[in-house]
Amino acid sequence: MEATKSNMKQILYKPGPLTDLLALAEKKTGLDRTLLLGLSTTFLAFWLCMGYGAELICGVIGFLYPAYESVKALHEAGRETEKRWLTYWVVFAFFHVLEFFSDHLVWWVPLYWLGKTIFLVWCMAPFKQNGSAVVYQLVIKPFYVRYHGRIDNVMDKAVNKASGLFDKAAEKAMEVADSQKSGLLDMAAEKVNDAVSNINLKTE
Repeated sequence: MEATKSNMKQILYKPGPLTDLLALAEKKTGLDRTLLLGLSTTFLAFWLCMGYGAELICGVIGFLYPAYESVKALHEAGRETEKRWLTYWVVFAFFHVLEFFSDHLVWWVPLYWLGKTIFLVWCMAPFKQNGSAVVYQLVIKPFYVRYHGRIDNVMDKAVNKASGLFDKAAEKAMEVADSQKSGLLDMAAEKVNDAVSNINLKTE
């Protein structure tokens, strides 16, 4: 329990946008940042259970902080931090696809948005075996190891087919452009001939 409190203190006082926001709130309200975080978490949990726009709140929580940390990792951090956030986005996308296919179940699962938010917070938690690492190791990696050869073959075929279709479409577009160009030239030549004929008739 003491170790958990110590870790929480380190996170709450670690330099970053969350710390700056908590410091400002602490200064304005006179309340300890741990208490402020607890009250905010309680309010968010209640809103996710009962409030309007729970889906939006869940999406913002799952996207905003990881997106900021990912951009920061691209500019400042090393390979391990980049790998951590890349793993998060793979799990996030995987979960999002699963959620799309089970969308009609969302409204039947009690406290769905609260559960999803807790899952996403676990996935972005700042320790090694967080949700992203666990889901990747147990679900995504075994699937990839087993089927990546087939998936690569299908992707290569799809790319080749798309490339062929694109080449055919480009050829067709060039043919249409050439035919239109020749038609315009013929029309222009006809107009010139008519004009010359009219001039000749007038001079006669």
